[in-house]
Amino acid sequence: MGRDKLKRKLNFKPKCTSFGSLSCKSEDTIHLLHEEMEALYLMDNQGLYQVDAALQMEVSRTTFARIIKSAREKVSMMLITGANLTIEDKKNGYTVMLSSMQDTILELGKPDAPFLMIYHIQENEIVDKQILKNPVITENKRPGQVLPSLCNEYQVNFFVATSIGIGFKSALLSKGIYAQNKKVFLEKDILTLAQTI
Repeated sequence: MGRDKLKRKLNFKPKCTSFGSLSCKSEDTIHLLHEEMEALYLMDNQGLYQVDAALQMEVSRTTFARIIKSAREKVSMMLITGANLTIEDKKNGYTVMLSSMQDTILELGKPDAPFLMIYHIQENEIVDKQILKNPVITENKRPGQVLPSLCNEYQVNFFVATSIGIGFKSALLSKGIYAQNKKVFLEKDILTLAQTI
């Protein structure tokens, strides 16, 4: 059984929470988690070392390193692709999409599995769950053609499947979504997913 996600101490409140290019329009949005914004603020604005920033957020240094790496990748993808960026001003919240072979219970499959399960996590609890028919099946398209946009629409932070190709993984990352390959994954594992970035 995975350990519970430690509560992060988040103090920074950004003045602006939405950003986009002035010279080109983009329908893509990258979602920066509140804890990722806090990490950027502590290291890149306040000039703290990782160990000091981790102490301030009350997380381990390795956890902080994962958070800051994730934040910097999302900001760089925004600059490289011209996508919009939104700072989620929700503490300890994230959204997970999983491909499932069944619609009643989670049976993890490949990205082209018949169903997609979307879990919204807030304060280390599942607060909402949605089940969709996978457009890869219904529209007869490749995962990279439809799933990144769908993830963006539902503000997904993590996509989980049994195997994810490098092209699809890159397409997800370009929208700030982290892909996770898992052979075995249970509903309770969703609560610890953010620790694995």
